[in-house]
Amino acid sequence: MLINFRHFPSGAFALAILAELGIVAVVALMLAGAVSSKPALSEPVPITLVSEEPAPPTPPAPPPPKPLPPVAMPKPQVQPKTKAAPQKPAASAAAVPTPEPAPSAPAPVAEAPTAFSEPVPTPPAPPPAGNKDAPNAEYAAKVKAAVQAAVVYPPAALALHFAGRVRVEFHLRDSVAGQARIVTASGVGMIDRAALASVQSASYPTPPADMQGKDHVYQVWVEFKS
Repeated sequence: MLINFRHFPSGAFALAILAELGIVAVVALMLAGAVSSKPALSEPVPITLVSEEPAPPTPPAPPPPKPLPPVAMPKPQVQPKTKAAPQKPAASAAAVPTPEPAPSAPAPVAEAPTAFSEPVPTPPAPPPAGNKDAPNAEYAAKVKAAVQAAVVYPPAALALHFAGRVRVEFHLRDSVAGQARIVTASGVGMIDRAALASVQSASYPTPPADMQGKDHVYQVWVEFKS
């Protein structure tokens, strides 16, 4: 189709050219989109199987260490305590006067116990005073026999079958007894009193000539047997 551009003005001509160019551009774009929409073929990727070596076996755990035996601790040594040496008192310049001995108190007199009660324990006898003329052994045996012969058994003790022995001490001067006391009690009051009574009532033999006029001390056992 031939277009006679002579009949068109110049402005219309320009518009027609622009329209054709637009159509050509649209067709070109459509063709380009159709070409780009086809999927591109991807090349195959080779896969290589790598065989992994098995891991080495785990070594067994080492056995636990054996406990060490306990070490005995040494015992602490106890050092003995040293005693301090006693200090010597300083010597006094002046001599200390010697005190005078105090007067000795009189010896207590033992009370006789009651009939059925236990007697009070008698204090130990003091050692007899030093006597150069000791009593004759033969005469002492006669004195003991005289005391035993004078024993009067208490009727109540005899009825109750009380028995025992009492040790008494007394002074004897020319066949006269005195200061009698109980050294060892029997445990029965009536028997103890009977022993003291036998000392006072005994009939003593005459002492030898070398013993006359002198005070002698005797201790004898008085027996009570039912």
